[in-house]
Amino acid sequence: MTDANTQDNKPQPYLLIVNDRVAGRTRIKVPGLYRNDRLRANLESRLTVLDEIRLVRANTLTGNLLIEYTAPLGTREMPASIAQLLEAELGYPIIRHTESIDRPPKKVIARKPKKARRRPEATEYPTQPLQLWHTLSGTRVINFVQGSEQGLTQEAAAQRLAKYGYNLLSEQVGRSSLQMFLAQFVSAPVAMLGVAAVISLATGGVADTAVIVTVVLVNSVIGFVTEKSAEKTINALGQLTPETAIVIRGGKKQEISMPELALGDILILAPGSYIAADARLLESHCLTLDESPLTGESLPASKNHEYLGEEDTALGDRQNMVYMGTTVTGGNGRAIAVATGRHTEIGKIQDLVGVTKTPVTPMQIQIDDMGMQLALLSSGICVLVFVVGLLRGRPLLEMLMSSISLAVAAVPEGLPTVATTTLALGIKEMKSRKVLIRQLPAVENLGSVQIICLDKTGTLTLNQMSVVALQTLQTGIKVKEGGFYHGEAKVDAYRTDETLRRMMEVLVLCNESTPAEEGDSVLQGSPTENALLQIAIDAGEDIHSLREHRPALKMDYRAEDRPYMVTVHTLEDGQFFTAVKGSPSEVLELCRRCSIDGRLEVLSEDQRQSILTWNERLGADALRVLGVAYCITGDVTGYKQQKLIWLGLVGMEDIIRPGMAELMAQFHDAGIETVMITGDQSSTALSVGKRLGLNGVQGKALEIIDSAHLDKLDPSVLAGLVGHTTIFSRVSPAHKLLIVEALQRSGKVVAMTGDGINDSPALKAANIGVTLGEKGTDAARSVADVILEDDDLKTMVTAIREGRTIYDNIRKSLHFLLSTNLSEIEVMLFSAALGGPEILNPMQLLWINLITDIFPALALAMDPPEFDVLKRPPRDPNAAIVSRSDYTKLIRESGIISAGTLGVYGYSLLRYGPGQNASTNAFMSLTIAQFLHAYRSRSEHTSIFNLENRPSNRYLDTAVGLSGLMQVLAVTFPPLRRLLRLSPVGAFDVIAILAGAGLPFIANEAIKRINKNTFNQDNEK
Repeated sequence: MTDANTQDNKPQPYLLIVNDRVAGRTRIKVPGLYRNDRLRANLESRLTVLDEIRLVRANTLTGNLLIEYTAPLGTREMPASIAQLLEAELGYPIIRHTESIDRPPKKVIARKPKKARRRPEATEYPTQPLQLWHTLSGTRVINFVQGSEQGLTQEAAAQRLAKYGYNLLSEQVGRSSLQMFLAQFVSAPVAMLGVAAVISLATGGVADTAVIVTVVLVNSVIGFVTEKSAEKTINALGQLTPETAIVIRGGKKQEISMPELALGDILILAPGSYIAADARLLESHCLTLDESPLTGESLPASKNHEYLGEEDTALGDRQNMVYMGTTVTGGNGRAIAVATGRHTEIGKIQDLVGVTKTPVTPMQIQIDDMGMQLALLSSGICVLVFVVGLLRGRPLLEMLMSSISLAVAAVPEGLPTVATTTLALGIKEMKSRKVLIRQLPAVENLGSVQIICLDKTGTLTLNQMSVVALQTLQTGIKVKEGGFYHGEAKVDAYRTDETLRRMMEVLVLCNESTPAEEGDSVLQGSPTENALLQIAIDAGEDIHSLREHRPALKMDYRAEDRPYMVTVHTLEDGQFFTAVKGSPSEVLELCRRCSIDGRLEVLSEDQRQSILTWNERLGADALRVLGVAYCITGDVTGYKQQKLIWLGLVGMEDIIRPGMAELMAQFHDAGIETVMITGDQSSTALSVGKRLGLNGVQGKALEIIDSAHLDKLDPSVLAGLVGHTTIFSRVSPAHKLLIVEALQRSGKVVAMTGDGINDSPALKAANIGVTLGEKGTDAARSVADVILEDDDLKTMVTAIREGRTIYDNIRKSLHFLLSTNLSEIEVMLFSAALGGPEILNPMQLLWINLITDIFPALALAMDPPEFDVLKRPPRDPNAAIVSRSDYTKLIRESGIISAGTLGVYGYSLLRYGPGQNASTNAFMSLTIAQFLHAYRSRSEHTSIFNLENRPSNRYLDTAVGLSGLMQVLAVTFPPLRRLLRLSPVGAFDVIAILAGAGLPFIANEAIKRINKNTFNQDNEK
């Protein structure tokens, strides 16, 4: 009704409610009203005809329209008739005021695109319209985004992509290489070395200063290289999201690339769908979503397109909205995209996060805390050494340099990179073995898994279903290789029992599977649906003709509170055929009559009991059993009032994967309990459990719980029950989550396997969520911590072995670093207490740390798994990585190494007297002893004397070999020898040095073996 020339140059495309806080009074901003008397008169005359309106006043100076009306009882909302008239007259939707409306659009520069995504060139895009979409009806949202129920045209979608940019989140920027390199200099040891360099330069020690600076640079370069590689590996862990989305464009359903989804596109939502944009629901049927990425809520959220929220409705309570990054767990629906890319809720969160940071695990935090404690301890020791040295009459500057050098020696340079590097190396190793780690803490948790919950279908089994039994009230049929057998005789199923014909019709109609192409024998659908459709084809049913003559009008999927599927179809006589299949006991409850050879009879109690008995027998044969029923009514929803007609039972077999029984035995040997979780009936589950050997090598009784009433149990009672249960039957998705949480509540570290949409909540809640790479759904892969890329559960043993090995290797590196550095402290403390010349000068201490703290420690991080790693029980997840008993061991071992070094020093004093020769021999003995101690640190369980039980570590051999070569150069290369203030080593000195280094190594190995023998004897008693 309004001439475009009379409006502002850039009119707003909506009617904005400026104020409606007073009941019966609303002020609306109208585009084009400013200085437009004709529009003012038209509005006032048209609106005053409504009975609800008491006053209308349009102001051409402010552009506002004031309406006073009779508000409906109990609400301040403007009557719908007024809103409808305004929208019809002006052609704009009415919306509420939000802060972002009147702001000028921000200009945002798109980041450089990745090649794989084919992003457009960097350009500036305006901000998308931001509204309280959850407060608006679906129709208003469609009008506001200028969309359509038929979807956008290809041209409109292209224009919107050009205007707002592609549907991609902003790329987060990590630390630059320069920032990472400079960060190597920000640490307590480097600060101490810097002070030492300044003091050395001030006292004329130019050479010493050069050595200190060189050591700092070398350590920094090594730290930078290892950290850069580790951070690249760890930051590669992330979300796996689908690359396409299903939308309606031009009235046709089509699959598009996710970045090409545009504002106003109509999304098709089905179980497993990844929500590709923030969207307002237009249609929903039993729709539930996993919104945990946004809300943190583990249970699926129910959705309803008819819901209208308030302005302040929380994100998690907006039932009419779906958000990018979430996943459909049940039901279906349609929605219109209202925000894409960086404008979505998850996009805003990502923008707030800013620069990406490498995640850390609890173990890394422990190690960082340990480093800080060591720094404080070393500072105290340095002060003690400094004071004792001064009291002994040593020069002030000399003692200051020695104390600072000792402080640096006390804090291992390799400590900060041990955990990060070991985790990164472990992740790479697991990836080479087809184990993809998506969450860093999963690596740590793998070593402490105590219970593994196994989803039966598709994980323990091949998920290749085939119908093997049909049971009606009249006949029992066995199915073998597509043939039907009654007893031993092959029969025509339809001639044997007329009820079977009707059963086949239901199995075809109540089914989503379809042939890949017309006349093609390959079926597209789930394994269960394919098996049911295949048996109907084998029986001679013409599925194309049947579906053509009975088109589907309505389909209700299985849901949390409805363990059966319902479809409604039109018949040629105008009536409606309802087909039902699902849980036998639940379907039987819906039936009042039954079909016997095509005749309808009232279902008696005896017949009901017979059906339940047959159901138990089929289940006891490890078959999955479905009940089948139907009815014919006069209207679409008539089946809800009229009882169904029972047809019979269908028994299907899902073949157990080869090697699963042996795999269960391996889990039990590793001290891991196995729990099977399945939707099958108790009898079926018990039969499968026995075949898998879930009761362990000792053959304990299998404890099974029927989960039908699991959610009614008190959490504390449930936590007590689950600890002794081996099998959970008739489990729903919510039950899986309850079981995992109950096991965790009882103090267990839980791994959960699953590949389906319904497994997602439990996978998310478990300490370790495990899914399959190829057969796993997008929903399962998006929340899992571990993905088995070869779809083989046996790879899980590899993952657990590697997880335990990674933890062991970190402990080995820490043990080596702490014990060797502690030996340096003990030698220097003895030197300070003894008085006289230093046993080791600052340059020698720095040299020892340079060649022993980094490469041998990193080589220990790459130690291969020990032979008994899967014969030990899982580690305690709450145990400290270095326990009190470990500290006792460290003091003992470092004391033995120090004693060997001091013994060599004593020999040298007797032979050469105080001076450079004695210091050289002590220096060589201590360094070689630390090299040998790296081999002692390889295991707490095996000894160097039992090489057959100890796999070789070529990385350690190489590291020690190169470090040993550098040590030989230190005493043979004159410039380096002078820098370190060393003397040439004679033949007798070599013997003394080897004895001082070798005897402590032998002693520590012997003590380890004695402790092991004592432990074994105590266990035998």
